[in-house]
Amino acid sequence: MVVTTERSAGTTAIRPATLEIPETEIEDLRARMRTITLEEHFVSRRFIDVVGVDLGAQRGVDLSSSEVTDLAELRLRDMDESGIDMQVISHAPIPPSQDQEIAAAANDQAAAAIAAHPGRFAAFATLPLSDPQAAVAELRRAVTQLGFVGALISGRANGMFLDAPAYRPLLQTVVDLDVPLYLHPGLPTATPPAEHYAGFGPSVSYALATTAWGSAVETGLHALRLIAAGIFDQLPNLQMILGHMGEMIPFMLDRADEWLTPAARTENNLQLSVAETFRRNFWITTSGMFSSPQFLLLYQVLGPDRLLFSIDYPFNSNRQGRAFLDALEINPTDKAKLSHGNAERLLHLPSIASPSPQSRPDH
Repeated sequence: MVVTTERSAGTTAIRPATLEIPETEIEDLRARMRTITLEEHFVSRRFIDVVGVDLGAQRGVDLSSSEVTDLAELRLRDMDESGIDMQVISHAPIPPSQDQEIAAAANDQAAAAIAAHPGRFAAFATLPLSDPQAAVAELRRAVTQLGFVGALISGRANGMFLDAPAYRPLLQTVVDLDVPLYLHPGLPTATPPAEHYAGFGPSVSYALATTAWGSAVETGLHALRLIAAGIFDQLPNLQMILGHMGEMIPFMLDRADEWLTPAARTENNLQLSVAETFRRNFWITTSGMFSSPQFLLLYQVLGPDRLLFSIDYPFNSNRQGRAFLDALEINPTDKAKLSHGNAERLLHLPSIASPSPQSRPDH
């Protein structure tokens, strides 16, 4: 079965369909379909010097291993074995209290990897979010001087979400630079209350608080707060990325729209509905989620034009992600969008048909 999308009355439906694309064109699409992944992490030398590698229960990957720290041959070999053409790299979450000591050095290390392996890496900037003014300055440096394609933030700093007034200049700068902001889970914090995840051994408590549940809950909440606060009414061109197939929002979107939209319109003069804003201002990656039924829900809710393939390397394997992509039964045109086309459009990356980098505005 091949799946395609059909839009009517503002909704998206999935229906089985016969391909109307000539077989020769399908083969050409498959041959030309490169693969770009957008949530692929590393740990910098500066992080290890400042923080070390002991983050308590966070032991999914040894943070000192070459798999995590390498931005050269080992990583490239792993990419090649799974047919990953480009990674957009970003730093693993940093304790907010130490982000000012790490961010610039981490960005410089990522820039050196891009320079050493052009066409294989791009990068999202690491920002010292604990100091909003410093975050603005580092974002400008990373984009205009280092050539980064956006920024990735992990959770909150100083207990604040991005809808706090202190971060309005940062969001405005993201718009001015015409780059997206990737909203990624952070390290576990004291809120929600620790008792929500207590009563188990450390591994179960950690999984509940983070990757199995808590990280998606907080990151999805972060995104909905930005919408409810009217941030996207004020900054309609602000584009944000969510990983992990949307941090639960696609499944809950209709209910959030039904209950949150009227409340936010009354209290915050929200202009577009929650669902309209989500579909206009958010892009969703598949990072760390390799379930076809979940993807088809996402595909139905958003359609093919804002979905981005990602793996969450090295916390998930390139081989696992590639197998998921290859097995997806969707229209090959939409699969090409997922694999590389949407990323090229969002991040201003050169397309297959355009081997030279597109010019970026001089900010």
